[in-house]
Amino acid sequence: MKLLEKNKSIEDETIKFVFELNGQIIEFNYIDNKTGKDIICVPCQTMCNMSCKFCHLTDNIGKIPLKNLTNHEIVEGIQYVIDDLNIGIGLRPLLISYMGCGEPLANIGPVIDSMIMLDNEYDNIRFGLATMLPKANTFEMFELAKRVKDSKLNLKVHLSLHFSNDKIRKEWMPSALDIKSSISALEFYGNYTGNPIEVHYTLMDGVNDTDDDMYFLELNININTTIKFMRYSKREALIGVEKVHKDRLEDMMSYLESTGMIVEYYEPPGQSIGASCGEFSINKYELIK
Repeated sequence: MKLLEKNKSIEDETIKFVFELNGQIIEFNYIDNKTGKDIICVPCQTMCNMSCKFCHLTDNIGKIPLKNLTNHEIVEGIQYVIDDLNIGIGLRPLLISYMGCGEPLANIGPVIDSMIMLDNEYDNIRFGLATMLPKANTFEMFELAKRVKDSKLNLKVHLSLHFSNDKIRKEWMPSALDIKSSISALEFYGNYTGNPIEVHYTLMDGVNDTDDDMYFLELNININTTIKFMRYSKREALIGVEKVHKDRLEDMMSYLESTGMIVEYYEPPGQSIGASCGEFSINKYELIK
């Protein structure tokens, strides 16, 4: 793995590390969001073929080969960031977030193996993993739960839900399992492992921010499960699709909080360097030609 670029965001402490691996681009992001921990956002694949309509990677299906990263390749990139920034030591927590390029459940073995390798090496470490729960990888969710429990890993699973209506979700996330089965699988993971769980919901104006969407979340998400609303990172190919208006976001959050639910809002860091999920830049391939 060879470092090609190290880009620092102009608006926050995010740093993107761009590597070349066997003729492909691999990106790791360091994030310090002022919460007292060091975060490394890592990929599990060189590409993603889940075809989510709002994802920037969807534009590159067929252009970038998809390869599962090995556990050693994942750890090598993480270790490079740790050594370069001199983190992972002392009392400051280290969070390894499997929310970069790719779908973790589609490469579940190496993903868990990399966690175990890191857990054995660092004392103050925990993990996060975001999954859309693909229809083709339903069994892997249960494999994940068993191996996490057996290995006593501190892994928080985030369900990329984003919609409350199956018909609309299928249009936007064609590879995803149906909504209620996805929520049930997430709750099973939390109950079985005792680890925290979270629901991610990217709000888009007029698409998934209706009163019906809000009431669905109230009725179907466990009151102890955090709902994290996220900023939509505009994809130019989707003409007319915009992030939710601030007033509407505040109304939805206020209502759900009034019911006792745990609600957060997250602005993805590193916007100037394309560090949001799916903002993998195909022009990086020019660096290795």
